[in-house]
Amino acid sequence: MSEEEFKDAVKEGNLKKAASIAQQMMKSPGLFEIAVIGELGSGKSSFINAFLGLADDDVGAAEVGLVETTEWSTLYSHPEYPNVFLWDFPGIGTPNFQSIEHKMTDAYLSGFDFFLIVTATRFRDIHANLAQKIQENMKKFYFVRSKVDQDLGAEKRKINYSEVRTLQQIREDCRAHLQRAGVNDPQVFLLSNWESDKHDFPLLKETLDKELRHAMLQKLLDTSCWTLQEKKTAMQKTTWQPATMSGGPAAIPLPGLSLVADMVVLVESMRNYCKDFGLNSDSLTALAEQVGKREEDLKAVIKSPLATEITTDLVLKLMGMFVGEGVTYLTYFAWSMPVIGSLFSAPVSFGTAMFMLNNFISDLAEDTQRVLAKALEGEEKKSKQHH
Repeated sequence: MSEEEFKDAVKEGNLKKAASIAQQMMKSPGLFEIAVIGELGSGKSSFINAFLGLADDDVGAAEVGLVETTEWSTLYSHPEYPNVFLWDFPGIGTPNFQSIEHKMTDAYLSGFDFFLIVTATRFRDIHANLAQKIQENMKKFYFVRSKVDQDLGAEKRKINYSEVRTLQQIREDCRAHLQRAGVNDPQVFLLSNWESDKHDFPLLKETLDKELRHAMLQKLLDTSCWTLQEKKTAMQKTTWQPATMSGGPAAIPLPGLSLVADMVVLVESMRNYCKDFGLNSDSLTALAEQVGKREEDLKAVIKSPLATEITTDLVLKLMGMFVGEGVTYLTYFAWSMPVIGSLFSAPVSFGTAMFMLNNFISDLAEDTQRVLAKALEGEEKKSKQHH
């Protein structure tokens, strides 16, 4: 399953197929790049190895040592997700880090999806400043306090030792330093690189897994948004056809309109628009079954009239609402018609019909996006459970 297939399904108005493709894609997240940044000796390279399930001396493991071993940003692939990569940055404050620090512009940071800031001791201003720069670029980040096994080992010599209390003190100290440095509500994970099944390591993996799936969901919703905008624009180029057919010889008693005959044409066109976007009853029923949600909950986010609610009376009411805009809309085409009394000529009813249809299509595009978002809501959690 691919993003292109998802886009095609949305374009076709096949919302059930689009949801099915999204569900499959959520189980195997797309390209996701995580930058791991920390000072020399913070244990960031050992953290990467532990995160990837590698020993420090395994083939393909990040190089570790007491001296700076990361000369350049190095790329490592996640064993479970081949499209997820971890970048091991040179140690903060080292010459190698300074050589890329000046390049950490908005464009540079935007190349990464997520940031992990690692330290083995206290978080300092340098970490907070980095976090603020990342935050300015609307990117997410977590703080990782590594080597807590060493802290616990030192505390064990005390008579009143408590692991829970010691970890809580470390966590509160980390958060306090970061908050004083200007980081709001910092998320701090305490872990040992040698015990990837203890402390916050499992929670960090679970949290990152959720972030991966959330990022994929957001990417798919962004894709559907752009696709629906393109579809809306293409459909609005065809509204002149039913609008022309609706301007006929029979008059109706509607102030501001003189000649609008075949309301059936407009009703049928609007119902077809609903079907084209996948907002008809059969489509919504199939979508609800696919995602395991109630059809009523999906319909609740739709603001436009449903296909079954579109009648001649409704169209007349909408035309009445848009009669003023219809006159303005005509000027877009550089048409100038004199207004006599309260009645306009047939071309004005044509303009009103076009404006009403275009507005209806815009509303349908927005409704479809809301329906898809509601349908896929919570899928990142569900696909984790089924993975």
